[in-house]
Amino acid sequence: MARIVHLSVVPHDPVLPGLSKGSNPPSPDAQRLLDGIARMRLGLEDARPDVIVMAGSDHLCQFFFNNMPPFLIGKAERIAGPPGYEQRDWRLDTYDAPIAGRLARHLLTQGFEHEVDFAYSDEFIVDHAFSVPLNFMRPQADLPVAPIFLNFLAPPVPPARRYRKVGGLVRQIVEDWDEDLRVAVICTGHMTNGVGGPYMLRHSERPESDWDRTINAAILRNDVDDLVAHSSWEEMYAQGNNTPGFLGFIFAFGVADGAPPTFHDYVASRNQPLMILLEWSEDQLNGGRA
Repeated sequence: MARIVHLSVVPHDPVLPGLSKGSNPPSPDAQRLLDGIARMRLGLEDARPDVIVMAGSDHLCQFFFNNMPPFLIGKAERIAGPPGYEQRDWRLDTYDAPIAGRLARHLLTQGFEHEVDFAYSDEFIVDHAFSVPLNFMRPQADLPVAPIFLNFLAPPVPPARRYRKVGGLVRQIVEDWDEDLRVAVICTGHMTNGVGGPYMLRHSERPESDWDRTINAAILRNDVDDLVAHSSWEEMYAQGNNTPGFLGFIFAFGVADGAPPTFHDYVASRNQPLMILLEWSEDQLNGGRA
């Protein structure tokens, strides 16, 4: 039977990878984030996965407001990106790995059996929401990836409870598969964040909001019901137009199925938007269920 052996939430801020490539050393806060991600990368290596399930979003690279599925399985031959303009503007490395076709199709077909009507794409392409976390966590690009697209951007967006349920069902579908596979799940998302609007640089004056503190307190309590309660579209969007990316965290807590994170770091900074790092170990995932 397949088994979930690692779960993490990794930021996809496209500025973050370049901080380690510049001529100047990263700020202490940025270095703390990079060190935390390095710790999670070692955790992924220690888990010895055979395949990665990656859940992330799209920034109008593959989808636009006139055609935006809520949940989608990518089942092209390869996961490859980001597009050239992101590579150029942010000095991002490419990521190119095979898509785990059999697992992707299993998630798609069994989703129907579990009341999740996944859309699918045979021409699936990715931007920095997938390539940045994958390059941080598995730069070798030596494992097949089953990509799951989550809509954080274009309303109507499903309610938070739905992301929690779909995360839990993805875990159930993986664990019901009769393949002997060790499966890692990597998710990505946002805390308070705005792009191109009045909140874009708010962190430079106000590194954290009351909403951020409320959410972090609920994470520390492992109170997923409270996380869902504070993750309505209206409440998140009021914090900045990219804050609904927190739904990626809700998806991860659905996969965790009640197990509290093994590792947590909350980095509020004037240098970059607030970020939370989360990781669940194999033992915690399979022995720490509520």
